[in-house]
Amino acid sequence: MNAFHVPRDWREAAGCIERAQRGRILVLGASDRGKSTFCAYLAWYLLRRGHRPAYVDADVGQKDIGPPATISLGYPDLNRSLETLPPAALYFVGAVTPLAHLLPMVVGTRKLAEQAGRPFVIINTSGLVADVGEILKTFQIDALQPDWIVTLERGRELEAIVAAHRHFPLLRLSPSPLAQSKSPEVRRRRRLAAFRHHFRQARPWRIPVSELILQRLPVGEKRPWGEILTPNRLCALADRRQRVLSLALIRNYDADGHRLTLYSPVRENGAVLQLGDLHLTLD
Repeated sequence: MNAFHVPRDWREAAGCIERAQRGRILVLGASDRGKSTFCAYLAWYLLRRGHRPAYVDADVGQKDIGPPATISLGYPDLNRSLETLPPAALYFVGAVTPLAHLLPMVVGTRKLAEQAGRPFVIINTSGLVADVGEILKTFQIDALQPDWIVTLERGRELEAIVAAHRHFPLLRLSPSPLAQSKSPEVRRRRRLAAFRHHFRQARPWRIPVSELILQRLPVGEKRPWGEILTPNRLCALADRRQRVLSLALIRNYDADGHRLTLYSPVRENGAVLQLGDLHLTLD
């Protein structure tokens, strides 16, 4: 981490947080404001002073840790970048946008923050901050009860969120001078690369549907299995304690044998299969 590029208010904020000796730090900002860069800097700052922070990556579209469509938990290391950290835990959202997925976004962020088990927990969030994004951030704040809210903003673009939570300790910071706008196509390619990395050692395997506990099925609809267990549907394999083991793709559903062909880095008979809303082609 090159301190030459770190804005003065970032250094002051990191010092303020470190002097508290503990805390949940919720980092908010629109897209391309440098949230990930600030989180990486704060983790580096705390590590250099002998602390062992945890990092919850709650941006399901542009990940620092773990595959897209998940909220992830990792433990920063001075010798590794965030992008190379293996996730210690995952929560499956099943989409690469918070839109229409506010409840799992709130539940997953809270669950992994509680699981972190470290005095300092840095929580990065999505760049969705207006309209529905404002609702999401409001309930994430309510669920997490952060010790610090850090905003990276141009002008006062987060004023509505800040005004409604001005009773929380607040650090309003300037965006990263290195932050650059990324086009939708660049974001799409980055997500695809991250998915490919996750599935790099995946293999197909067949399993009777009866051996799986299916979760997140369509509510209130009775459709044939073939219309639900569709090819390339993104899912998550979890154990019976709801801990996500890996992502999986449905390759094929055999209606006659009532068997699924899954494509996943992990094989787990008798596991929980959580269905997502995303269909993914890795080619």
